[in-house]
Amino acid sequence: MAATSRKTGTIEYYHPEKGRALNTFNRILAVSLEIIEHEGVEALNTNRIAADSGINISTLYHYFPNKDSILHALYTRWFDKVSAIADKRLGMHRKPNSLKASYKSYVLDLLNIDGVSPQAAVELERAIKTRKNLLPLDNKIVEQSITACAEDILAQHPDVDPSRLPVPSAFMLVSIWGAISIAADMDASEHDSIAEHCAEMIMALVRHSKR
Repeated sequence: MAATSRKTGTIEYYHPEKGRALNTFNRILAVSLEIIEHEGVEALNTNRIAADSGINISTLYHYFPNKDSILHALYTRWFDKVSAIADKRLGMHRKPNSLKASYKSYVLDLLNIDGVSPQAAVELERAIKTRKNLLPLDNKIVEQSITACAEDILAQHPDVDPSRLPVPSAFMLVSIWGAISIAADMDASEHDSIAEHCAEMIMALVRHSKR
């Protein structure tokens, strides 16, 4: 059966492409994410994951050699979804008066990613930042995100000095992460107001970058 071995630094795991093996792989990740969302990363261990997935521990180790490899797979899968939303929302040619509404919609999409709640996203981010072997992945994602935000501002406002964009873009990323963190502690009914506030912050950053 065709499969790929995903490797980043010291992280390596078996990622099947189809069939029963892929179903098992996805079930392991789904069970792991559910544990993380409801009980936190500390509750995650390979024996618990295997039991809740209905497989034996040797089968789990066939796919993932350790807990960190599962966290890596979950984090990259989540970020792939974040990237897809960014590709859809950012860098589009929009009229100035529609920019805020577009960013609000963008933040709402981030707060409602299928299969990854804000609570789970916050737990994953915390887990990545506290593991040295996973930090290169996190640093790469942050750098890519800042670049994407800077390019988006430049696309909307070509008169902006590109050399001034990294700082407001970094704050933009922080404001988006802030929205996710706030949403993790609030009911889904509050997501709209959270996204509205975040969009206002983002627009202030865009205006700042034009000065």
